[in-house]
Amino acid sequence: MIIPRLVIADERREGAVPPGVILAAALKNAGHPLKIFCAGPDEYLVRMVALATGEDVTVLDPYSCGSTRVFKTLFQFASKSDRLNIILAPLGKRGDDDAFILSPQGPELSRLLECPLVPVVFADSSATITAGILEKAVSGIAALGDIPVLAVLFASVLNPREYQLLEIEGGRRVPLFSMGYIPKLLERSRSALLELCLDTMAERAAFPVKAAAAQLASLPGQVDWNAFWGFARLNQEWTDLPEPFRGKAAGLTVGVVTHSGLALEGDNAGLLFSYLGCSVRKIFLEEAKPALDVNAVYVPHGPGFLCAEQLLGKQGAREWFSGLFKSRKAVFVNGGAAPLLGESFSLPNGKQYEGMNLFRYRGKYGMPSSDLKKVEVSSLEGDILLNLGEKLRGYLSPYASVVNPGDSAKSLWSVKEPGSEKEKGRSGWNLGCGVVTDLCIELWSNMEGIYRWLVMRKK
Repeated sequence: MIIPRLVIADERREGAVPPGVILAAALKNAGHPLKIFCAGPDEYLVRMVALATGEDVTVLDPYSCGSTRVFKTLFQFASKSDRLNIILAPLGKRGDDDAFILSPQGPELSRLLECPLVPVVFADSSATITAGILEKAVSGIAALGDIPVLAVLFASVLNPREYQLLEIEGGRRVPLFSMGYIPKLLERSRSALLELCLDTMAERAAFPVKAAAAQLASLPGQVDWNAFWGFARLNQEWTDLPEPFRGKAAGLTVGVVTHSGLALEGDNAGLLFSYLGCSVRKIFLEEAKPALDVNAVYVPHGPGFLCAEQLLGKQGAREWFSGLFKSRKAVFVNGGAAPLLGESFSLPNGKQYEGMNLFRYRGKYGMPSSDLKKVEVSSLEGDILLNLGEKLRGYLSPYASVVNPGDSAKSLWSVKEPGSEKEKGRSGWNLGCGVVTDLCIELWSNMEGIYRWLVMRKK
C-alpha cells in the first residue's frame, strides 16, 4: 500500500500561530486533498488546525499509544492513500545566543513512519543567522538517526530579496531544496485556547489564519505545492500490520457528544470505535431529545464548563445523560467534562455550582492552557475497563480536576508519571457501565480493554 506522507516540522515562537497551520490551510485552499495529523498532545494545535482547515485532526503520540505497533496501526487506519497525509510537529525553538533547542517529536515521527521531514524556519532575522539556525536544526536531526531531510521552507520572510539571500546562504551551509516561503505579512498572532473553544469566538479567532492561508495559496510561485506531493511519495511502500481487533465490535452504535468545548483531543476515539467495527454518530447537546438509539456514548475532552448549561441546565439533556449510567449502555467521559458529574464544581472565576451528583467528588476548573503532563494509569483492584496489570496512557490537563478523588469517591485507578513507581494521584470512577475520568485518556493505548467494555452490555 502506498501512503503519501510527510512530516512538516515548524519552528515555534511564543505568541505566533505555528507556520505549519497556515501551510496546511493553504494546501487545502490550493485544492490538495489532505489528511492531517498533529504530533501530540497539543490541544491548541489540534483545535486551530481543525478550525483553519475544516478537517478532522488525528493526534499521533507514540507514548500515549503505548507501543510502536499500536501507533502504526492508528496511522495505518487513519491515513488515506489518495490524500496527502501531513504530520504537523514542532521543530524546536531558539535559545540564547542564537542557539537552537531541537524538539525530538518531529524526527521521531519521521523515523517511525519512514517518511521525509521538511523543516520550516523563521527567517525575519539576517540570512546568515537564519542559515545558521537551519544548519543546527538539520545537524541535530541527523544526530537522532537516518531521517531524510531533503527540503526546507522559510516563514516570516521580509521580502523576495531576503529570500534570495536565504537561498544562497542556506545553500552554502545545508544543500536542501527550497520550497518557497511564507511572507512576514502573513504571520499571525496566537489566540487564547479558550477563544478557540467558544462558539461565539472560535470562527472569529480562526479567520485571520484562514485569510492568511487563502492569500498564500493565491500567490503564484510563492510555494511549490506540488513538491509536497513529490517528497511525500518518496516513501517506501507501507507494510500492512496485522489487525486482530478490527471489526470485532461490529453491530454496535457509539454516539460521540459533539460540542465546541469538547473538541481538543482530535478524532482518535471515533477512529478507534470505527476500527472496532462500530457505527459512529454525532450527538449534539443542543438537540431537544439527544440520541437514545445508541449502545454506547463517548464524551470527548475539553474545557467542560463551556457545555455545563447544555448538559445541566436543560432538563431533557440532564435526564438523558444521568439515565445512561442507570441503563446497560456503556458510557465513557474523558477528561474535561468529568468535574460536572460530581456534587459541585467551581468555575475559573471561583463561583461554585451544583453538579449532576453522580459521583462523590467536587469538580474544579481553571483557565484552559496547554501545560499538559503525560501520565499512566493502572487499576487498583481490576475494574469494568482494566484487568489487574493492564494500563492506560494519556495526559493530565491543568484546567480540569476533582477534589477528594480517592476517599469517598472510590477511585478505580492509580495515576503515575511515565517511568515512575510512585503514585501521583487517583482517577477513574464507575457507575453502571459508565466510566468517568478527569484525565484525557488515549483509548488506543488499550484496545482490548475498550473492546471488552463495549461488548460487555451484550452479556
